[in-house]
This record gives sequence, C-alpha cells and structure tokens, in this order.
Amino acid sequence: MKRSSAARRLSILRKIVLLGVACSITANAWAFYPKSKEESLFGGMYPTYPDVDYGTGDEAALIRKGEYLAKIGDCIACHTDAEHGGKAFAGGLSINTPFGTFYSPNITFDKEYGIGTWTEQEFIEAMRDGKRPAGGFYFPVFPYIYFSKVSDDDLSAIYAYLKHIPSVNQKNRDLPFPFNVPGARYALFGWNLLFFYPEKEPFQHDPERSKEWNRGAYLVQGLGHCSMCHTPLNPLGAPKNKYYLTGTFIDGYWAPNITKYGLKSASLKEVADVFSENELINQAGTVQGPMAEVNHDSLQYLTASDRMAIAVYLKTVATPDPRGVSPIEYRDPEKWGKQVYVKACSTCHKQGEVGAPVIGDGHNWYLRLQEVGVHALYRHAINGYNSMPPKGACVTCSDDDVIAAVDYLLDASLSRAQWHDLKADTIKQAALDGKVIYQENCAVCHAEGKLGAPKTGDKKVWSAILQKDGLDRLMANTINGPHHPKNGGCKHCSTQEVIAALKYMVEQSTEGDYSLW
Repeated sequence: MKRSSAARRLSILRKIVLLGVACSITANAWAFYPKSKEESLFGGMYPTYPDVDYGTGDEAALIRKGEYLAKIGDCIACHTDAEHGGKAFAGGLSINTPFGTFYSPNITFDKEYGIGTWTEQEFIEAMRDGKRPAGGFYFPVFPYIYFSKVSDDDLSAIYAYLKHIPSVNQKNRDLPFPFNVPGARYALFGWNLLFFYPEKEPFQHDPERSKEWNRGAYLVQGLGHCSMCHTPLNPLGAPKNKYYLTGTFIDGYWAPNITKYGLKSASLKEVADVFSENELINQAGTVQGPMAEVNHDSLQYLTASDRMAIAVYLKTVATPDPRGVSPIEYRDPEKWGKQVYVKACSTCHKQGEVGAPVIGDGHNWYLRLQEVGVHALYRHAINGYNSMPPKGACVTCSDDDVIAAVDYLLDASLSRAQWHDLKADTIKQAALDGKVIYQENCAVCHAEGKLGAPKTGDKKVWSAILQKDGLDRLMANTINGPHHPKNGGCKHCSTQEVIAALKYMVEQSTEGDYSLW
C-alpha cells in the first residue's frame, strides 16, 4: 500500500531533522580538539598567525581591521592543523566524533582547494547563513548561528584579511559517511528550520545602554561566540538560550556561569584581566582547558577597551541558572556545608561528571582518603587538582566555605566507622599529609637533587645538614628563606603543611623518628 504524500513528507522531515541533529552534536568535539605547535605562558601548544603584507593606505587599514576581527572570531583554532605541521588557515584539523572523523576546511585564498573563487557576497552568506557557494549548508559545528550577528563591514574586513594571508594549495579531506552523501548538506535545512531561523536576527543596538555595553554585547553574541561554550545545549545540539551563558561541560572541563550571578564577586577589571593574564578570578589559579586555548588564540589580542566592554556586558546578563543555583546570601550555620555543596559542588559530584566522586559513594571516598588524607582533600578542593577547578569554580566561595562543603560531602558519603578510622590516628594523618605535600610540591627538586636541593634519601647529606643547623633552624630556613624559597616554594601550603613535608623528607633520609617533633 502506498503511503499518502503527507506521510511521505513527514518521514522525509524526520530524516532531515535526525541528520541535522547528528551533524550538530559533533560541535563539542570540533570546537575543542587540541591544536598545537607554539608553546607559551598559556600552557600547551598552539598555532601561530602568519605574516601579512598589509600594503599602505586604506587597504592596509582594512586588512589590519580584518586580522583583528579574525582573531576575535578565533578562526585559526579550527582551521589550522598545527599539530602535524599544517599551515595557518589551511584546514585539515581532524575532529574525532561518534559519527566518524571530520576535517576542517581550507579557508586560504587558494583557487583550487580554498576560498579563492568566492565573491565577497558568497563569503558573507557563508558566515551569516551557513550557506555553501557550492550548494547546501555547513554543519552547525561552524558557528554561523553566532556569526549571523556580525555586520557587513566587519565581514568584508575579514574577507580582505583572508585574501592577503599566504594561500595554501592543500586539498580538503573528505567527510565521513553519511555526511559525504550527495544531498546530505541540504538536509541541514531541517535543523536550521528548527533552531536557527527562529532565533536569527541582526545585532540589536540598545539605545538605553552605553556605547561600551553595546560593543561588549556585539562581541560576545557575535564573533566571540561565547555562548557556544558557556550555554547548555538541548538534546538536538542547539543552545538553550533561556539559560544563556549559565555554564556547561566542555571537553571534560566546566565552562562556568559568566552571567552577573557567576561574576558577582569580581570587579570589571578582574573579569577583563582573565583574557590577557590567563589567571582565574580571585587568584584561583591558571586558566586551563579550552578557555586557555581561546585566550591564547583569540582573547589575548583584544584591545583594553574591548576587554572592558565585554566585562561590562557580561556583568549585566541576568538569565536564570538551570540548576536552580544562586549565590549564597546567608549562611545557615547548621546547613552551611550543604548550602555551598548545592551551589558549587553538586554540578559535578551529584552525577559524577568529569570523573568526580559521587556523593554517597562511601567506598570510593574512603579509598581516596586513605591515599591522600582529609587535609590533602581540603587542599585539592581549594587549590584545584586534575579536573577539579579551584574552589569548584565558585568565585564567591572562601576557603572556609569549601572546607564546609567537603565536610558535608564526606558526612553524606562515609559511615561513622570510616570517619572514625580516618580521624583516629592523628600522627599517621600528619605523616600522610607530609608525604602528599612532598609529592605534590617538594619532589620537583628534592627527588632528584635539582638546583642544589638535598636529594631525599641521601642520608649523608641530610645528616650533615641536621648536625649543622638542627631541625628547628632547618624548619625556619625552609619557611623564611633566604637560601630556600619562602614557605618551601609552595604558594598554597600553610606553615604546618610545609613542616609536615619537611619532617617527611627528614624521616626518609635519616634513622630518626620525628613524628612527635
């Protein structure tokens, strides 16, 4: 029996939507694949921008403007396979996805494989509408849904810049099945129909706001495409705009809430400095993961006025948090730890995101604590460790807040017998703390005797030191300097923790028992 035309149209629409969904879900893998070659203070390895012959006069000004805008858009990140020696903007970056391996295209002005045959209008349509000059649409991993807000003048400047960078005759690699099937790109019309066209509109200048605020909004919503990382996605891979910039997980990292609520404790200057200094707010450590890449490839090049404009705009965004989390305005002494846990820790520890131990999993917590001890856990939670961001990415939390939250997590996870076992032997706990602190900090020099540091385990050297100075003076020198970095060279360690690490080294290097010292 033949199906009705309406049923056939419905079936086709479903296939279109499903194919569009499959394309869109690859966005996270595309946006955050590691790119390398240049090492810097940002940590990691990144691509470098090519030299450009700017010429003179008005053309030079236009090309320089386009270069600045291309840096804001972070085009080099996805369109350069620097890890394998690829040339800037020549594409070929591999992106592993559940649907196969994708490769970014060549966007130099090579006439055979790049965009050298494109007209300026075709370039603008590709950027703003996701339309390919050859027909069909680009996959939504290309952030045209954000670039649609960029002005004609700015897109023309980027076109002029790309036209003057070195062209590279590098063939684009084929897409995996089924995305390489003829007509597959036309199927993306269904995804656009559902998620792009209803939201598409040019940037709206707000006459009630300052020029600085409008500039910040234009950069964040458009070329900066901050929402691509900081806004949760729906099951079909489209941004949940009602939760605009409230944070989400990206490539094993938490992209934090950057609305006025998430940035409440930070000044405008502190927000702006994150981009240029690559340091987290509240001196919570170095920016890591995808944001470090964005800072290196893009945001470090912003002018001071543009950095401040972004900060001004972000500090006014007031979308609700989907997790129902709000800043702690009042701390109930009896519920303090739980309040902080719900606000800052539950995002990861409730479901075990990015490998975080789940609240209530007593066996897992107990094994971890047997290895490092309770005090080391406090230190890791405050300063950050592995995928754990400093203070759980809570910019409004004090050290005491974090400790209270850790205590709540442990109380909700460990049995009374496990708690008692962990806290009972204070001497054993102190020794364990010293070992962990040594391994995390002191071992960098003392394990191999680098920079003249006495090697741990060298009994002859340590005995001579103790005979000359005694343990009390050795401790004072370690904490105060000048012949040793102050506080043992550990920025985050307390004096007692430095002493514990020193006692551990002495015990490993002599026959004495200093546990009661």
